[in-house]
Amino acid sequence: MHSRVFLPSLAFLLTCCTQVQTTRITDLTDLPLKSTTVPEWSWEKAPLRANARYAMFRANSDNQRKARLGDYYYLDWYDAEPQKPVKIVMLYTQALTGSTVLTRTLEFKEPRPKPGSRETHFFFSGPERAKGGDIMTWRIELHCGGRLVDHRQSYLWE
Repeated sequence: MHSRVFLPSLAFLLTCCTQVQTTRITDLTDLPLKSTTVPEWSWEKAPLRANARYAMFRANSDNQRKARLGDYYYLDWYDAEPQKPVKIVMLYTQALTGSTVLTRTLEFKEPRPKPGSRETHFFFSGPERAKGGDIMTWRIELHCGGRLVDHRQSYLWE
């Protein structure tokens, strides 16, 4: 009887102990905001509704709400080596800039307290969106210690 409990427990412990955490992108969510109207509640539209409510918080006038329309990217990543500098680079093209690849970079040069999950956001709204248009293609790169460790890209990225 004890061996039935012991073997699965041992397998679980070995799996946990041998699993090596690496610095990597764990999730990327692209939530466009194309209307100042908050979507109706449904399970399918829950992320869009939450993003719209977040973006429109304290936007009191039509002009303020229109300025918040755009593209919102939420990046979750695991920081396995907090002593090393991290750089997150977003390469993208916009509807009104043709094939010109633009870049946005976030750098974490100082050591972080401990390994763990981190969140980073890229927002494209307001005058920047009015001038360049919607994001058409994108690629997000995660660099740790000066080398590329992970990336995600839109299906149209070449």
